[in-house]
Amino acid sequence: MLLTRTPYRISLFGGGSDHPVWYRENGGEVISFAIDKYCYLATKVVSSDFGFKYQISYSKFERTNSLEAIKHPVVREAIRRYCPNIRLQIIHDSDLPARSGVGSSSAFAVGLIQSLTTLIGKEMTVSELAQEAIHLEQNVLKENVGSQDQIACAFGGFNYITFGKDPDWALLPMEMSEMQLCEIERRVVLVYTGVTRSSSDVQKGLLSNLKNNYKIMNRNIDLARECKSIFINQDNMDEVGELLLESWHIKRELNPNSVNLELQEIWDKGIKAGALGGKVLGAGGGGFCLFWVRDGGREEFLQKFRVSPVVPIKISMQGSTCITNLQ
Repeated sequence: MLLTRTPYRISLFGGGSDHPVWYRENGGEVISFAIDKYCYLATKVVSSDFGFKYQISYSKFERTNSLEAIKHPVVREAIRRYCPNIRLQIIHDSDLPARSGVGSSSAFAVGLIQSLTTLIGKEMTVSELAQEAIHLEQNVLKENVGSQDQIACAFGGFNYITFGKDPDWALLPMEMSEMQLCEIERRVVLVYTGVTRSSSDVQKGLLSNLKNNYKIMNRNIDLARECKSIFINQDNMDEVGELLLESWHIKRELNPNSVNLELQEIWDKGIKAGALGGKVLGAGGGGFCLFWVRDGGREEFLQKFRVSPVVPIKISMQGSTCITNLQ
């Protein structure tokens, strides 16, 4: 029995520029951090024939003898790629809802690949793990997803990631003091909207008009650079809130599907409650919203903002990990 734990992530700035349709021609840059909310996968080889070859438990339950009959696309194609001839039981659990903008789909892909490759004794670096997950989602499953989530979930920590033609990506860990990291945790308020959506479907609105949004996308990348500078130079972190205000409007311009009336109402109430800025996470359209508050102003904000469930988070410095191996 293997148990893997893979962190979800929060992307602050640069989202969209991590999509290969954009970065292979123009380059991209994002800044993000992993959080202490995780995707868990328990995987084991079934040694005897109990009338099925694959048993898979997630939001649904599957039991089948046929690889082709597996309905979960990530599970089906990952098994096909790494261990098609092994009887398997796979159980998924998570700390946060799926389809909510925190990289849950990529965390699942990363964790599953780590589980299956560990089962068959295949050694893989963290970079290879991230790249395999990117390949699975983008090339095998043909999902309209970027490349930042797989990297963030595989590595963990607080990172600045650049994208280009060759190499496709490079990761720069942000070196910050414990005091800085704690301040970021105090300022971030993660709010669950209760609206679920498919990231791939929402991304279609972004990809369909990328060529006409060249100037806006480059400003989006500039925001990532400015945020990086604030953290490196230990400037006043209130400025991150100002960048998030601009980022909210940029996201709406880049992809009208990313913001609906319900999300706009939550964002407006957050700003009215005293947030310095905020954003809808991931592709948008639902899921989680992040608000950035003044240092020391968290409790006042929470007292005024009584709209949606708030999830406390800490920054996770550890990436995808095999935490139990009873082979």
